[in-house]
Amino acid sequence: MNDQLGVGHPARPAAAAALLTSAAGAAAFTLFAYLTTQVHAVRAGSPWQDDPYDAVVTFTMFFVPLLGTLGGARALLCRRDRPLPRYRIEQVLRAALVCTLLVAATLATDWAAVAARADRASWDGGTPWLIASLLPLTGVTALSLLLHRRAIRRLPEPVRGTEDAGGDWLDDLAPLANLLAGPRSRAGCALAALIGSGGVLGFVRRHFAPLAAAAALAAGLLVAMGLALGEGWPGVLLFAVESAVFAGGTFAFVMICNSVLRFAAPPPASRTRRAARIATTAGALALPVSLALRDTVWQLLGLGDQVDSIGRWAAVTFACALLAGALTFGVAATGIRE
Repeated sequence: MNDQLGVGHPARPAAAAALLTSAAGAAAFTLFAYLTTQVHAVRAGSPWQDDPYDAVVTFTMFFVPLLGTLGGARALLCRRDRPLPRYRIEQVLRAALVCTLLVAATLATDWAAVAARADRASWDGGTPWLIASLLPLTGVTALSLLLHRRAIRRLPEPVRGTEDAGGDWLDDLAPLANLLAGPRSRAGCALAALIGSGGVLGFVRRHFAPLAAAAALAAGLLVAMGLALGEGWPGVLLFAVESAVFAGGTFAFVMICNSVLRFAAPPPASRTRRAARIATTAGALALPVSLALRDTVWQLLGLGDQVDSIGRWAAVTFACALLAGALTFGVAATGIRE
């Protein structure tokens, strides 16, 4: 059957190669991102140390290991000696592909900074080594993309009429809890039974967006507090902007990933609710984008060469986000059909 991959199916080794290469690339990228953003001696000579280039790695250095860890945990259910549901391996492959694309986007941004000779005055003796370190990461990322293309092509076509009938990531929580805890663990069995009861998962599916917003806000506050502890208290307004920007970017990432990866399959919703959800995601995504491009926006408005105060910084960031959300809502509300 096309909804199951047997033990000897040719797509399975191709998928394994793609997943392993993606995992290796994600691990190497995480180490690279940490060293080039958190180690001052290394960051000092980096061409991509400032916005808009730094805005990209600020998010991807968190999202890549997070998504890679989630995908790796789910991949534990892909046992070599058992048939494999097609939807499960497809969703795990998609998660790995998203990780690889995030790495690719960051590397493209870094190469753009090199080509633009950004922060040329701060380049030092370590800069050539930093630039050279992009080469192996770029090679691994390109190989990973090719292997993903091959693996996805080898997957069988889904049975007609069942394209959207597969499960989501939440469906694998109970078997994953059983697997990690072991069949003899009472706590593991109790947790799996609680998860599999349906009430918990149903609640998460119905309220995925507000739950994602709450988690994103908590993440934004934690990041802003971490910056305040490491660099000193920035003031109330800057703290609020930093929290909102990281929370917005995280919320947008989670919502977009849910649409692509099917973390939690949402129940049917009205046109207005769907338009509001899309608009909120667009507005949240516009927060980090407008922050990274604040000087460009300021120049386009004819207000000067750069944003020179925290108040203007906040005004540009939130105004662009509100405008993006409002425009998206108008388009989505008229374009979505029941």
